[in-house]
Amino acid sequence: MSIPIAVVLSVCFAMTAVGAETKSAKIRGWLSDERCARGRANGGVYTGTNSDCAKQCVARGAKIVLVVPDQERVLNMQNQPAAKSHIGDYVEVTGDIDQETNSLHIGSLKMLAEGRAKCDLPKHSSK
Repeated sequence: MSIPIAVVLSVCFAMTAVGAETKSAKIRGWLSDERCARGRANGGVYTGTNSDCAKQCVARGAKIVLVVPDQERVLNMQNQPAAKSHIGDYVEVTGDIDQETNSLHIGSLKMLAEGRAKCDLPKHSSK
């Protein structure tokens, strides 16, 4: 049985392309709801959000994301159920990051700090 060389090369190329887009990593950040996290990130704030608010938003259908302060980025979570019990917490996640979709698949998750972050309070002028 002979397999055309074009088929073999196509399979090898496809496997290489997939490997290039995904990398394994250990990363620390805050689990939050997508709306608050992205809104804050658009303003240059990459910290934890109000955990009670984030839990309510996720319960209403918002997606869970990981806010990564040291990389100033927000990652989508591919396997939402793995993160659900730690919304609002500062965690260390080991998993695979898909660079193309800016998403993370959790392999393991360890809580580092229970969710105590609150949204920034408005600054008062000192007149």
